[in-house]
Amino acid sequence: MIKTIAVDKRGDILTDVSLQRLKDQDIAWFWVDFDQPTRSEINLLSTFFKFHELLIEDCLTLLQRPKIEISRQQIFLVSHVLKNLDDDYETINMFVGKNYIVTFHLSHIRYVNKIVPKILQRGSQYSPLHVMHMLVSEIVEGYIPIISKIENRLDEIEESDFYKSGSNIMDEVFELRGDLLKLRRGLRPMREVIHRFLVSRRVEMTDNDRKYFHDIYDDLVQQTEIIEANRELASDIRENFMTYNSLKSNNIMMTLTVISTIFLPLTFIVGLYGMNFKNMPELEWQYGYYLICAIMLLIVIGMLWVFKKKGWLDMFK
Repeated sequence: MIKTIAVDKRGDILTDVSLQRLKDQDIAWFWVDFDQPTRSEINLLSTFFKFHELLIEDCLTLLQRPKIEISRQQIFLVSHVLKNLDDDYETINMFVGKNYIVTFHLSHIRYVNKIVPKILQRGSQYSPLHVMHMLVSEIVEGYIPIISKIENRLDEIEESDFYKSGSNIMDEVFELRGDLLKLRRGLRPMREVIHRFLVSRRVEMTDNDRKYFHDIYDDLVQQTEIIEANRELASDIRENFMTYNSLKSNNIMMTLTVISTIFLPLTFIVGLYGMNFKNMPELEWQYGYYLICAIMLLIVIGMLWVFKKKGWLDMFK
């Protein structure tokens, strides 16, 4: 489907204009949006707009990396769009000239419809560069609630007693870290794209326009920094969990070692007098049983005293 908006030189805003009408001299600038286009509509990129075949090929590539190509006549921008973390990235392509902007996307992009009312209200004050700015700004701001959701969940995990939650919470942390990596793959290239756009000498724009695009760049820098900080937080949570479990395992092994060490001499004594040899005088003693029990009790008390002096029992506090 193709949607068109045009602004004539008198400042009037025209909608659903035919492509042939866009060539008239009284049209100041226009916006053509290719929304899930058909094959015949895709052909218009070459037959009507005369765009370069390599740029058209980029438009038809599903997983094209965000990029920008700047010439004296035109800006070509490829941007990633993420609806939510469960979906794959979608791509929107923009051809921006002095008196036109053409957007092309194989799937429906909600941000396109979001800026249409603004253009219909104040289109006479805008330019194709303004439309490009509004689209990119909406796309970048669309990442904010997704990043905030992950950040809030990581903060909840960090503040909770996650050490006792078992492996389920770690599975969630690994999933959140994967989501952050997915966001970084989309935002970091976009930050580089906007930076190239700002430093390019081929782009003719006013200082006011530059401020708007610089604001987008600042947002991208801030979002990528938040993503990196949250990835470090996720790594810290994982390392703390592993350290806690390692310490817990060591304490368990220490407990078993103490118990085994105490029972080792007791087992020797019990085994010695359980051999049932006939010539064992101690077996005939009247108080032999009580004496052996007393000796075993003293051994236990003595070993516990030694363990306490060495600090081995501090883990039970």
